[in-house]
Amino acid sequence: MDISSVVFNQLLEMFFIMMFGYVLVKLKFLNMEGTQQLANIVTKFIIPIVLMMSFQQDYDSSQLYILFTSFIGALAIILSRIFLAHTLLRNRTKIDRYAIVFSNTAYMGIPIVLTLLGYEGIFYLSMYIVTSAIFQFTYGKWMLSEGKEIITLRSILTNPASLGSFVGFGLYISRLPLPTVLYNSLDSIAGLSSPLGMILLGGYLARSKIKDIFLVRSNYWTVSIRLIIAPTIGIFLLWLLPITNPSVLLVLAIANATPTAINTALFSQLYGGDYEYGARIIILASFLAIVTIPIMITFASAILL
Repeated sequence: MDISSVVFNQLLEMFFIMMFGYVLVKLKFLNMEGTQQLANIVTKFIIPIVLMMSFQQDYDSSQLYILFTSFIGALAIILSRIFLAHTLLRNRTKIDRYAIVFSNTAYMGIPIVLTLLGYEGIFYLSMYIVTSAIFQFTYGKWMLSEGKEIITLRSILTNPASLGSFVGFGLYISRLPLPTVLYNSLDSIAGLSSPLGMILLGGYLARSKIKDIFLVRSNYWTVSIRLIIAPTIGIFLLWLLPITNPSVLLVLAIANATPTAINTALFSQLYGGDYEYGARIIILASFLAIVTIPIMITFASAILL
């Protein structure tokens, strides 16, 4: 089975889990308060554990350079999207711009990478997630709050994704493996990341009007940039960069193709903005990504691998 087939099957599984979240909300087993609690648990605890676990492997000094190239690729992709957001969407809302820059890598990228490459792939993906998290908790909050949230060194170093990666990297450098029982327990917790993320997405769908998601033409401009234009530019950036490790290129190609971040809705609610509009963009992008992610990864494989 080729990469695109694996990715497509994984996305279908995630779609059915999303529908489970939809049913839970429609049957009133999951309310807004419960959804917010789940979002906090995933963001503040489960994703940091996933990142920490990605560093639980045998120390290899040569991997540090490979990890650095992954960071450079992630930085190039994110900076290119900030440029796109402020050029192609300069007359649209701040939520549109946020939706272009930040991707759902933690919820959708992690399960795909785990399926294809295991924790070695997450080890490289962690650089994208941490880089994106740093920009979300600094530039993203600043943009959505229209300058009210100030970018500080503390927000860069103490966000949940950074903390999880710092702990994992410290264990990796010190060559301290976790005890088997603790490793297995944390591995089980890490496995909750994608299912809970998809349940949250299903909850957003259940609270939205279908016509406002799929029948508003202006939504498609933002989503087409997110799923087609930005990933295409990202692929050519990766082609230009001196990254030769095929696993890093594949991981960055997957991260590059994922749809709009769930935090688009969560941060809009926290820092000012149309929360419901953010949720609609997330849902539309996530549905269409079932088609575009395999296409983009196939294209990236032809160009990069």
